[in-house]
Amino acid sequence: MFAASVPYLKLADVVVCGWQTARALLAAQANRASDTAFFDAKIAFAQCYAEHVLVQAGGLEASILGAKGNESVLALTKDEF
Repeated sequence: MFAASVPYLKLADVVVCGWQTARALLAAQANRASDTAFFDAKIAFAQCYAEHVLVQAGGLEASILGAKGNESVLALTKDEF
């Protein structure tokens, strides 16, 4: 019943954090002139997040949508866990 709940929560985490990181990136780009070093670090972090974490979203989506319901999870008995 809730077999995809963990990947779904991970997907929500990755995407929501990506959204907030994108908002911070836009603010950093707008205010870069006031403190170049600080805002350059924010921009670098956003790029790092996009390249190393946000790319996981596609795999998590595939694991949620590609699962055949609960079949693989329900194939095991309580004792087999």
